Amino acid sequence: METGHSPRPALAALLSALLPGLGQFYNRQWAKGAGFLVGALILDAALDITASFVKLLQSLASGVPPEGAAQVSLRMLPLLALSLWSVVDAARSAKKSQQ
Repeated sequence: METGHSPRPALAALLSALLPGLGQFYNRQWAKGAGFLVGALILDAALDITASFVKLLQSLASGVPPEGAAQVSLRMLPLLALSLWSVVDAARSAKKSQQ
C-alpha cells in the first residue's frame, strides 16, 4: 500500500474474530468490511440468534434446564461460517498487502 499502512495479519484476524468486518476495516477495505458487518447483522436478526442465546443463558443462570439449545446452536452455524470467512479473509488480505 502506498500510504505506509502495513496491516498485520494476526491483528486483522483478531479484529475480525471480535466483529466480522472489523479486520477488513483495519485493512482499509471499507466496502468489504461493511459487507461482512451488514451480513452478520442481517443473519443475526433473521435467525434471532442473539435474543435466543440470551434467553438460553438466562435459563442456565436460573438453574432451569435450557429448552431449544440444539436449535439455537444450529441457527448459529451460518453466522459462525460468515465470521470464520471474515477472519480468514482479513488475515489473507493483510498478508497480501505486505507483499
